[in-house]
Amino acid sequence: MVEEQLVFAFHKDRMFAFERAQLQTDSCFGGPLEVDLSGVEHGPRPLHLIARLGGSHILGLGFGLPLIYGMSYSGCDLRYRIDGVGKIEILKLQPTESSEDWPYRNFPPLLPYVPLRLSDAPALVDYSEFAQRFPNMPEQQPAELVVAVPPPATVGLSLWGAGDGEGVTIVFEYDLEDRIVSSYNVT
Repeated sequence: MVEEQLVFAFHKDRMFAFERAQLQTDSCFGGPLEVDLSGVEHGPRPLHLIARLGGSHILGLGFGLPLIYGMSYSGCDLRYRIDGVGKIEILKLQPTESSEDWPYRNFPPLLPYVPLRLSDAPALVDYSEFAQRFPNMPEQQPAELVVAVPPPATVGLSLWGAGDGEGVTIVFEYDLEDRIVSSYNVT
């Protein structure tokens, strides 16, 4: 059986696609956000861990890369610095107040945990090939590492409600030198 590819990453002219793993790995979709957050105050609803990419899968990092997004923050524009293992400083969050009914009423505070593995060997592609898989991605590669998370069909949760069918994609741009991640969505 072919597994759904849940997370896509682009780094150094290679596309990495992640699918559900049958065993625990250092990469995952969803699950608890087990980090200390500082910086911009926000709430009352939590930010969501969309995925964590294990350090060994792409960059040889000594830590997993947490990909965080404000699912309950309509039009979320988030920027954060990874200060160390288990520490994240929120540098920017718009809006800072969450909504009770965004993206839809009773949206859970935690996304289902799904261990991930690389689907295949990384594919050699240029950025435009990677970007055309998702609607309205930046035309030029915006960061050394770009990650795209389209709405999943097989994790038991809708990310966007009726918007899932519109192809809303969460995008993460990671500046490796400054360890800053920017996240937003495109549709």
